[in-house]
Amino acid sequence: MSSNSVSPIAGALVARGEKVLVTGADGFLGGHLVAELRRRNFLVFAASRKTGIDILVDNLPLDGVRHVFHLAGRVFVPDSWNDPSGFYLTNTYGTVRVLDQCRRYGCPVSFASTYVYGKPNYLPVDERHPVKAWTPYTFSKIAAEEACRFFTETFGLSVKILRIFNLYGPGQDARFLIPLIIKQVTDKGCMQVEVQDLSPKRDYVHVADVVDAFLATMGLPGFVVFNVGSGRSHSVDEIIRLACEITAVQKVCRAIGTRRQNEVDDVVANIAALQLATGWAPRIPLKDGIRQCLACMVPG
Repeated sequence: MSSNSVSPIAGALVARGEKVLVTGADGFLGGHLVAELRRRNFLVFAASRKTGIDILVDNLPLDGVRHVFHLAGRVFVPDSWNDPSGFYLTNTYGTVRVLDQCRRYGCPVSFASTYVYGKPNYLPVDERHPVKAWTPYTFSKIAAEEACRFFTETFGLSVKILRIFNLYGPGQDARFLIPLIIKQVTDKGCMQVEVQDLSPKRDYVHVADVVDAFLATMGLPGFVVFNVGSGRSHSVDEIIRLACEITAVQKVCRAIGTRRQNEVDDVVANIAALQLATGWAPRIPLKDGIRQCLACMVPG
């Protein structure tokens, strides 16, 4: 059976009012997921260092927990080139520790992975595409995915892997591309928008759509892998122009001219498997999502 051969029974195994746990709960995605779970009346334990839980050394409080969303990890790709072992320690070993505890308590897991396909052989990229580590960050995530597969095949642990393409939304760390662009567009003292490269295209998916994907898949049995994206790609230049259009600001765009190591020119997610299994579909177009980000950063 393929990893995506599942029945569309999303959410059937965990009812509202039951207890779930989120690692990385104080992160960008974690904060949005925790808020939505609570809005839907789940009892949420928000696990993070702020709440005294370090996944590398501490045990998770899993008594009575019906589902674990494992989001904790290091995510800023440029940092991974300077600290590959640190990313592996947190993202891979940390995931193994979470999986091992969850299998002892019989807690199904949803794991936040990433784009793991390297330079694509074809577009859009589906889940059958070969994976390839193209940064130390993706290496750590691929290794974590293999741990998930091992724990399912060996211990029968139910694991959902969501390969999230380019995540964005209100409240994201200013080091990431879209908030970095918005900051420059809205800064009256900034005469132009500078980025490394204007040409790379990515599949940007709004954080609210990703949260919906986690909730839609949490009841699926066995080992499943899904791409989570918008199904469209946009260049850096397009994002700058959208931000300028929304704010009615005209600024020159300038590429610094540095190309990132192992750069991928275009990425588009095939999201048919997730749609077929759960009925999920992205709801927020990029322009509306950028407008939300702008509203978050610019009062009024």
